[in-house]
Order: sequence, then C-alpha cells, then structure tokens
Amino acid sequence: MVGFAEYTHFFVFGMARSGLAVSLLLARDGKRVSVSDDDAAVLDKFRAGDAARANPGIEVVAKERAAEAAAASDCVVVSPGVALEHPVLARARAAGVPVIGEIEAAYRYTRARIVGVTGTNGKSTTVGVVGDILKSGGVDAVVAGNVGTPLADVLRERDPDTLVLELSSFQLDTIDRFRVDVAVLLNVTPDHLDRYHHSFDEYAASKARILNRATAETYYIYNIEDEAAARLAETHRGPSVPFSSRRRLDTGVFFEDDAMVRVWNGARDVVARRSEFTPIGIHNLENALASIAAVIPFDIPLDAIRSALRAYRPLPHRMELVRVVDGVAYVNDSKATNVDATAKSLASIDGPVIVILGGRDKEGDFGMLLPFLKSARRAVLIGEARPVIAKALAGRVQTTEAADLAEAVRTARASAQPGDTVLLAPACASFDMFKNYQERGEVFRATVNAL
Repeated sequence: MVGFAEYTHFFVFGMARSGLAVSLLLARDGKRVSVSDDDAAVLDKFRAGDAARANPGIEVVAKERAAEAAAASDCVVVSPGVALEHPVLARARAAGVPVIGEIEAAYRYTRARIVGVTGTNGKSTTVGVVGDILKSGGVDAVVAGNVGTPLADVLRERDPDTLVLELSSFQLDTIDRFRVDVAVLLNVTPDHLDRYHHSFDEYAASKARILNRATAETYYIYNIEDEAAARLAETHRGPSVPFSSRRRLDTGVFFEDDAMVRVWNGARDVVARRSEFTPIGIHNLENALASIAAVIPFDIPLDAIRSALRAYRPLPHRMELVRVVDGVAYVNDSKATNVDATAKSLASIDGPVIVILGGRDKEGDFGMLLPFLKSARRAVLIGEARPVIAKALAGRVQTTEAADLAEAVRTARASAQPGDTVLLAPACASFDMFKNYQERGEVFRATVNAL
C-alpha cells in the first residue's frame, strides 16, 4: 500500500459509514486523525463504540470547533452526503487545505485493478453482476463503494487483485488522483439536481469524472443510447465498448433475437439468452449487457459469464416480487428514486398497474411518466411531492393521495383487480418519511405481507 507521504494530520468530516471507515484506515497508517459531524448524536455514538476504544488517538471535535479544526489540518476527508458548499469545507479551502473524499483517500492504499461503475440508475446491480462474473472466472475480486461496503473498510483487511466499485456522483466530485482501469457509465438522466445548482450539465459533468485521469489503456464501457455517455466516447483515447438493448452493434454488446451478444476483436458470441438472467425489466437487461462488456478486458470464459448470469438474483428493493394476493402482484422497487428509474420499471410491467409515487422531490419531470402510465388504473401519491406529481398527471391519470405508505398499499389493494400489479416505484427520495429507500421498501414489504 502506498498511503500518504505528503500529509500527517487529517480532518474527517461526516462520521457515517464511509467517514468511520476512512478514519480507521488513516489511523492504522499512523496518521493523526480528527473527526467531526454536524450531528452530535453521531459523534456520541462513535465515542461510545468499539472503534473509538480501539483507536484512542482519534480526536473527536465538537461541531462548534469543526471549521477551525478543518482549517488547521493538512487534508480534509469529507463524506459524500455533505454538501461541498458546507461552511466547514469552505473554511478549509480558504486556508489552502485540500478537500477529498473517502474514495480518493482509500485509493492511496491500493494497487488493485479497478472497475468503476457509475450512472443514474443500475449501479448496484451492475457491480454485483460484474463481481459475480469475475469470481466465476477465478479473479480475486471484491465489490465495494456506494453499494454498501466502504472501500476503506476493504483495504483495512486486504488489498485484492481487483476492486469493483459503485461510484456515485457525490463520490466522484471529491476525487483527484483516483482513476479506474475499466470505466462503466450506464446512463445519465436528471437526478440530484438540487445538489447541482439545478443544472443537468453540471450533474452530467460529475458523472463524466468516471474517466478522471484516463489513459490510452483505460477501457470505457458506455450505453450508446445515452447521449451524455455516448458523447464521452468521442473524446476518450482508449478502447471504448458500447452496449445497447435496442440495436445490433458492429462492435460491443447488444440484445438481438432474445439473446445477449458480444462482438469484440472480430469474434461474435451469444453469451446468454434473456431468460437465463432472471431480473425483470429493460433496465436490468441493460445492466447485464454492461456487465458483459465490463469484463472484456479480463478474458473471462463464456461459460463462466453465462454461469454467473444464471445464478444472479436481484438485490432487495429492486423490482422485487413481494407477494401475489388475490391474483394481484405486489412489486417493491423502492430503489426507483428518480423519474427515469420509475419509467423503466413501469415499462417492464405487463398489464394494468397501480403505482405508488412520491416522497421528496429531486426536481424530476414527472410528466415524463405519462407515456408509461397508459395502462395505469391509478397512481397513489405519498410524501412531500404529492401536489407536484398530481399536477403533472392531472387529466391523464387518476390519482389518490395517501397519508403514508401503509395507507397507500391499502388504497391500491381496494382498486386492484386480478391480473393487476401494485408497484412501489416512487420516483422520489425517501427522506421526507423514511431513513432511506431500504426502510421504505421494508415498510412496503411488511404491509403487503400483512394483507
């Protein structure tokens, strides 16, 4: 592991999962580490935990002193959930202190080959499939990043041969030297615009940082049907591998005649039939195509790729069939936290649908859902975004408001007929009513199971 030679004192701001992980990694390397968080309860939890007892040298700084401490450090490591305009970070930058993220800090401690996956939708599924394919082919691969396990936690244990990293735009905003060997850009559609000054171009530029410090040896895997992703390929100087669910490609990975096909270096291979990859929906097909493309540099045998695709099972809260009650299917897609994800979920449903929408608005254009709601019996609206969604759907889709998710499920059940699907695909963030999308999905699942 290389580590940091240029800095000795780190200030970690934001002590959620990634902040804790990077603090422990830096402390193990003998660095002086100070930590803080806007939430005093988070700091109290750290003080009372095993990590603090095992690392008594980590200094806990109260919120009131955080800006001063950040400015006095050599380097600030910020958690992805902290806005980059935060006064603590502004004070540090004004003092000439660099501000980086956990991914950048942990990167200094690895020599692994890195597959980096970003995009508005599909990241978690894709890194999971890529990781499974690599392991099936005998590669020592570990999946980490935004998917749940911080990179710093992995590297405190060992440095694997290959890392498959889910990278959010927030994480990419705070990289510097970090670069990947295989860069995957799945799609770029409006999301988190409240964080990016209401600018899609600024958000897209953040996603484009997946090619930060790319070289002529960096593979770029991209959705050729996505304008922002395809535009990046025009300037990338290394090998580019497109994928498409809509058309045949002369080179790349595509879907044709119910098969996933790879054409590379003059060879054409049918990798797997669509039925061999069980997750439903066009978006999951695209995730599989991207995964097949992403492992091209590893020369994984076709049988190993096919075996991994057959064995893969969807992650929770992603088009998860919870139960069929009185002939009505209840599907949990709580991870559909933006309009594009919900549109793809709706497109994958055959027959009449009752969709539960709403939560915290991320400045999505809900009118974009209308073409996908032609077979909708009703939209049940929850959360802060109810009036915005109701206005976008007015006159085109029958809507009903519900006070909470449990009431929404009961309302949907009252409207449903045998053969229908009740779909939780909110197109919004969960934070107005829930801790995260996982909790929202768990409440939906529990409510359905109690019907």
